[in-house]
Amino acid sequence: MGSDKVHFQTNVPAEVALKYGDGKDVAGQYGDQVLYTLTDGRVMYVPPIVRKQIQDLGIAKGELFTITKTEKKNGTRRTIEWIVSTSGRAADQPARAGPTVNSCAARGGSDGAPGSTNGSRSSIAAEHRGSLASGGQQFLLQAFTAAVDVATETERYAGAHGISLQFTSEDVRQIGLSIYARAAG
Repeated sequence: MGSDKVHFQTNVPAEVALKYGDGKDVAGQYGDQVLYTLTDGRVMYVPPIVRKQIQDLGIAKGELFTITKTEKKNGTRRTIEWIVSTSGRAADQPARAGPTVNSCAARGGSDGAPGSTNGSRSSIAAEHRGSLASGGQQFLLQAFTAAVDVATETERYAGAHGISLQFTSEDVRQIGLSIYARAAG
């Protein structure tokens, strides 16, 4: 196949757009993978967890989105986590001047174990809706999910411009509280 292949560098977001609605299952060197053809003529091979995130986020053919292969440390053990986020624009639309806030990030572990996948913002809200007693608690959850979205998109935007930026959980907490305080006050 003469197509260029996307090489995912660890912790470097890659912006892509699918040429077709779904990928093709293939047996890869490192286990089962999904082959996607992209609108720019390249191809990418990703683990099945990425396909699930693409489907969960409702990403359509021609829509730009970002895939980041991240390395997580858990003591001495290192794992790979794939993060898919959307920008909400088509491949032929110009990039915005700054990061967008309306994206959803979905994370999946490399082992595919049950419970290793967190859902998009909408599924997180749906999952907790029954357990939240008041509208204030629901709004606080929305403020924190928005904070995660802001941090994810800002990191993606910075990475696309050659700037290494990584938010901590404390940063996300401060952003979420700030969103909540401004809206409540």
